[in-house]
Amino acid sequence: MIPVWHDGPLATLVPGRGLVVWSVATRTDPGIVPSAEDLSDAARVTDGAGRLARRLLARALVRHVAGCASDAVTIRRDAHGAPIVVAPAGWFVSLSGRSDRALIGVARVPVGVDREPLACGDVPWDMLTPDEAASLQALPPGSQSAAWLTRWTIKEAHAKLVGEPRRIAPEAVATHVDQAGHGGATFEGRSGSWTRIAYRGVETVAIWQDGVRGGLASPNGAT
Repeated sequence: MIPVWHDGPLATLVPGRGLVVWSVATRTDPGIVPSAEDLSDAARVTDGAGRLARRLLARALVRHVAGCASDAVTIRRDAHGAPIVVAPAGWFVSLSGRSDRALIGVARVPVGVDREPLACGDVPWDMLTPDEAASLQALPPGSQSAAWLTRWTIKEAHAKLVGEPRRIAPEAVATHVDQAGHGGATFEGRSGSWTRIAYRGVETVAIWQDGVRGGLASPNGAT
């Protein structure tokens, strides 16, 4: 399953695609009136406005790809705080947001997404496996920060697939990447991932290998 990256309005997205990843400004009008449940969820955090915007955009994306009415889409949170699609049945969602931009993944299989702003800084080597650290150290110093963010977003997206990202040490998740933006990770199962740089950020989406937890070999054998 190859992701469909979408950056424009939902009206230009063909419904019914298998794995859709929408990179969208949080100021975008979702065309959905927030429910009492949406407002209650937003009130639980300091950045309530941002959480509400991402939630409504996620509802709008599910509505569009599933071809249903707005009031037929219900998104709640599981015991670990992850968003889940309660209705319509059979859909999965993942959210990531920083400042004024959100990354939303929707599919018929479990999905994890992560977005991080591009930034220069020291690489936190202790969050990498020895193989990952060696791979980054072989790069020119000016390329290491972006390479680190690629590895980090893959780790985060994979942890969201596992379902309990807060309990997982980053260095426990082993990642692999290639120059085409394909990659994946291993920790309590194997995922395949796709990464791109867009809108001054690194964006990654991940699903389980063959759509199920566990999986087989990595999609490309890269490290």
